[in-house]
Amino acid sequence: MTLQAAFPQVEADLQGKLRRALRRRRYAARLWGVSGPVPSEQLLSGLPFTLKLTSVPSEVAELFPDLGQVEIDQELRDVLATFELNIACPLLFAVDSDEEIGRRVHGPSISGHRKYWLLSPSGEGPSGFAALRDVGPYDCYLLDPAEEIARKVLRELGFHVHFGISVEFAGRPPLERDAPVPVFVVGDQRTVVPRRVPPEGLSVQLDDEQVHLSSDDVVTVRVERGDHTLRVSNGSEDRDYTFRGTLAPRSVPPTICSIEPRFGDLTVQAFLRGALEFAVESFAPLDGLELTVEIDASGRRLFATAPLGPLPCSVSSEQEPFATLLDDETRGLLARSPSLKLRLSVGNLCSHYMMLEQRVRPCWWQRTDDGTIALTSEVGMLPFGWVLATTPAAPPAPELDDSHEEARLLAPIGLDVSEHGGVAEFTTLCIAPSHARLGLPAIKKPILTRRRYAGNGALGLEDMVESYLRWSLAESTTFIAEIWRRQIAAVLDGWLTEICCGEEWVRREAALGDVDPWEELARDCDETGFGRDSYVELSREDEVEVTRIAIREIRSEFPDLWARVGPLCALSQEDYEALDLACARAYTELADKYRNKGKEDFATGIAEGDPGAAPDDWDSVLRRVKSTAELQPLAEMLLPSDTAHGLMTLEPSMMTLDELTEELTAWARSARRALSGSVPPSDTLKVILALWAEPEAAASLDWRRALDVLLAERSVARAARYLALRSRRAARGSSSR
Repeated sequence: MTLQAAFPQVEADLQGKLRRALRRRRYAARLWGVSGPVPSEQLLSGLPFTLKLTSVPSEVAELFPDLGQVEIDQELRDVLATFELNIACPLLFAVDSDEEIGRRVHGPSISGHRKYWLLSPSGEGPSGFAALRDVGPYDCYLLDPAEEIARKVLRELGFHVHFGISVEFAGRPPLERDAPVPVFVVGDQRTVVPRRVPPEGLSVQLDDEQVHLSSDDVVTVRVERGDHTLRVSNGSEDRDYTFRGTLAPRSVPPTICSIEPRFGDLTVQAFLRGALEFAVESFAPLDGLELTVEIDASGRRLFATAPLGPLPCSVSSEQEPFATLLDDETRGLLARSPSLKLRLSVGNLCSHYMMLEQRVRPCWWQRTDDGTIALTSEVGMLPFGWVLATTPAAPPAPELDDSHEEARLLAPIGLDVSEHGGVAEFTTLCIAPSHARLGLPAIKKPILTRRRYAGNGALGLEDMVESYLRWSLAESTTFIAEIWRRQIAAVLDGWLTEICCGEEWVRREAALGDVDPWEELARDCDETGFGRDSYVELSREDEVEVTRIAIREIRSEFPDLWARVGPLCALSQEDYEALDLACARAYTELADKYRNKGKEDFATGIAEGDPGAAPDDWDSVLRRVKSTAELQPLAEMLLPSDTAHGLMTLEPSMMTLDELTEELTAWARSARRALSGSVPPSDTLKVILALWAEPEAAASLDWRRALDVLLAERSVARAARYLALRSRRAARGSSSR
């Protein structure tokens, strides 16, 4: 047996603010301080959630005792303060006919036609009854009011047992679940079904009509407009059922899930560059759904589908199913199309339409069928030069020999900023041969100096940012060119990070790689054999499969696992047993696959797998994985060190650039003692974040003004890089699950 509870849904706008604020802090409530952690998504979903208690809560205990440790606005605290759960004894539950589910009884009057579960603190149950079993800190007893001894116990507990009228209603449910008066659409039919009929039968009256019911009769009532009262009588007792008929529904059902763009650069160029990101939200955790992307451009319609990870998650246009759509032919089509219609849908649950326009810039590239490329503007043709992939940080120079069989970047030369604007210099185009090795070219790293400007072949910060933005914002003619562009942009990203954050930071960052905690847990278990039964011999293919299934089971059982792992893991003995059982179910599922193939003997051997590990071993593995996923080696380099925890506890995968800026600004204010100057303004911090999180936004902002802060405040650069890096990697991981 398990206890379940639920909170009512709050107003949509407040619910969204609460969900984002609590997710950013990865808040999992321990109700009254004695329950197992409850993920914030479950608290706000309006759906029942499992309530695991370690002891009976005090009558004066606060519902959210740990809320004071979470940094959220007072308005949101006030909303949570209105949440209530009543778990004071006696706890009486009306049991359904299958004796599988019990619903909490509210009020002293109860029906004698039902059976009840009584939960009492261990050792304090009613005399003369044997406990069915324990439910956490409670003992559970079954009481049947048909027995005098059970009625006596219920009376002593303050309940009044009555054997009154018992009927059920069949038909469509009311339009408003919690409305004091049920509301139905005019024309609906409600059927009155007697459950228990006394010997003299029942009388049913609606307005001026009255009928008599025996044990085998039912009454059908047609809903008319207005308020009505249906009276059911057994001769000695009357019961009124009030309802209302309306011509139209009065409430809109909650949105199961939704799709919204994360960033504001909704252009064809951003789509082709893989820079579009979308947040797929849900009112409760959902898994096993698929995302379908459909493109409608120049009269052609293309679509592709790929599985989504557990919701909520984010997905970018460099991931599947976008990657499948954007082949060379489609890229060429979209590059020439003035606009395209993009539709994203999650099954039949939700969809999102948008129009992507070609970015309006003062200059643009023209490509003809014979391969000629020109940079043009409203005032005519403009000069441009070439940047070879082998020297990606070099300034563009005129190209005399067009025989190079390698990727190149075409960039404007000598543009008048006052005439064309500062963004025009990043109107770049990456081209590559149709056949090329996809490995990185032999790029010679230049001398990097921590200065704004450098000379004698060295690169300063402004030179580095200009080169980085040229490659990051470039259009690509083919898929091969796009791969080269991303690889070279990643190299320049590393050089920029080295200037701003230091060589040791870059070394640690490279050692970490791209990490998603669930993928890292699967890799760790696969390499070490953790979570497998060493007495069951499996092929290498089956070892990988059983690990994959085990991680899927663990993820389904513990969607909030990483919020509960820390220096002191908030996992109970039951949780460790559930982790072992999830690994055991993986063997059962693998055995079923072989059994379906007719390999019964082989399946029997696999089904005997019963892996298990000590809680300390689970803690060690989970802490190691979480440390890697939170980029702890980088967090150790953040100064002041006591402010790093606030950034580590954020969940940035679903945060927008403005939300990340808010967190970085709050961090900078708390870390002012580590700064050489005053706290940088928010708009400057936004530019610094955008350089690594959203380069298109950085190019349109005053990024040159922010360079002095990047040079003077290494701690700010590291904090911004840490947040941007976690945001990029978390989004990449959530979209590829």
